[in-house]
Amino acid sequence: MHYSISTYTLFHLSIDQAIERLIHDGWKSIEVMGEGKYHGRPLLYMEQMKLKEIASLVKKNNVSLGFHLPVTGFNPASVDESTETIWAKCLSIMEVIDVNYVLLHPGTNTSIQAGIESTALFIKKMLRDLPEMIKIVIENVPYKEGSIGTSIEELISIIDHVNDDRVGIMLDTGHCYMNAQEHFLKECEKAFPYLYGLHINDNHGQHDEHLQIGEGVIPFKQFFLRLGKRDIEYVLETNTIKRAEHSKLHIEKFLTKSTRCNLRVSIESDYKYER
Repeated sequence: MHYSISTYTLFHLSIDQAIERLIHDGWKSIEVMGEGKYHGRPLLYMEQMKLKEIASLVKKNNVSLGFHLPVTGFNPASVDESTETIWAKCLSIMEVIDVNYVLLHPGTNTSIQAGIESTALFIKKMLRDLPEMIKIVIENVPYKEGSIGTSIEELISIIDHVNDDRVGIMLDTGHCYMNAQEHFLKECEKAFPYLYGLHINDNHGQHDEHLQIGEGVIPFKQFFLRLGKRDIEYVLETNTIKRAEHSKLHIEKFLTKSTRCNLRVSIESDYKYER
């Protein structure tokens, strides 16, 4: 398991200030949010010298990065000039700043099937453009008319169309709960075989609140019991650093209990077999 924190925790700061603050606080893995007029969006227009300063700071402190691509104007589900332009700018950023993965929202299309196929085609282009070591992860999104990726089945369909091991799912617990409250756990389990990581945040099922675990009503205890320990990214995407730290403590408790439970089941099974 690998803990990471999103710069969304410092959304009120510029992206360079947020990265510097998180590194100063000791975080060794950071997901850079490329959205927000005064936060991540300026990355698209940042001067090379400033990008190099960020890259130098990251390298000096042995920090790994993920890049959450912009949302506004970036629409793989129905590719247009804006999408192509933003992707070209993101590529130029990644020529200076090393990242382990890029994360995308599929976008919107009036046809779900056309949106899935368009997203898959664009991801294939992204794979050709990127160095082989960089992964692409697709995030499930809150329900909105025309949005692609509101169900795990849609994300799996995109992955099947792409058919490349470099593509996986970033399961956002908050988005999933908003879309499938009564069937939350079953919906999450569909993503488990494809998981690259988790966006971990809580809510009350109505709004994308980005709360710490326990502040909302998502059944995280049952979730982590079913998930167990996996070698994935645990991205803490709350709206403050304090909430991220609080969530991390909860996750560690849940995973410890999950391990004990699985060990007990294994011991009991072995005992019955021996008898």
